[in-house]
Amino acid sequence: MTTAALPLYNHAVLTIMLLPLAVLLLPAAAYLYWRLRFGPPPAGSVPILAYHKVDQRFELGGTRVTPAQFAAQMRWLKDAGFETVTLTRAVELLRTGGETGAKRFCLTFDDAYEGFVTHAWPELRRHGFTATVFALTDYIGGENAWDINWPGLRFRHLDWDQLRRLAAAGIEIGSHGASHRDLRHLGDAELEREVAGSKRILEKELGMPVSMFCYPFGRYDRRVAAAVRDAGYVAAASLAPSRRNGDPDIFALRRCGVYLTDTVWDLRHKVNQGSPWFWAEDLFTRGVNFCAGGAALAQRMTPGGRRPRETAGAESP
Repeated sequence: MTTAALPLYNHAVLTIMLLPLAVLLLPAAAYLYWRLRFGPPPAGSVPILAYHKVDQRFELGGTRVTPAQFAAQMRWLKDAGFETVTLTRAVELLRTGGETGAKRFCLTFDDAYEGFVTHAWPELRRHGFTATVFALTDYIGGENAWDINWPGLRFRHLDWDQLRRLAAAGIEIGSHGASHRDLRHLGDAELEREVAGSKRILEKELGMPVSMFCYPFGRYDRRVAAAVRDAGYVAAASLAPSRRNGDPDIFALRRCGVYLTDTVWDLRHKVNQGSPWFWAEDLFTRGVNFCAGGAALAQRMTPGGRRPRETAGAESP
């Protein structure tokens, strides 16, 4: 080896030696960031899981879980002694301080896909579980034309009869807005339609109060949260609120997302908020939700904002 080549060689050796140290320090740095920025939830608070599609069909998005995954996850939760509560009940427990050590969790399903009835609902009944399902009033019984649908694959949303049967069976129905748009970028009239308007439609069609709201893409700001509160909702679900986990806001409830990459091991640490690995699951959800901002941006750049061709469930004048 020539003298001129020695500095390059030494640099390569030093890089190889430091690489394992960097790999070890990265998780520590991520944990330190999470601890300082978000921290653990309050003791006794009910962990809230956020599902989207439960479906066998492949798609490029990672928010789907397979029916087999979902069945295994519900089976583990039942065997571990967990019981479910609706989001309304979870909020009540949060307000009263809950019960430290109680093995409760809350299941939420965004977008009210038909796969909930086909695949999720049989598993919930098998284990005696309940859930909160968030519906989009413009797309009741229609396909998810609001979404990006990279390979052109569409998924159908629950229709009114299915929603009524679920509500009669004890499933809580909440609003996910009207057309699944980023509410922060809407004018006052559009925001009112998405928030208060969707509530009126759901209550009229279901014949019962609707008290829970879920922000599309998990995105909200003070103006949007105020509109939700003023519309008469009791609480609202986000995915990655900016506040610390230990200082929860009932109009920006933190949830742990469940995705195609999640195993039963991941689920165990999502519902065990005292687990030493809970921080990684919380941080992963926040990362996925950050990436969802790209989908929201792409939707806004699409002509017409991906509004439905025909508004199913529009309010009568």
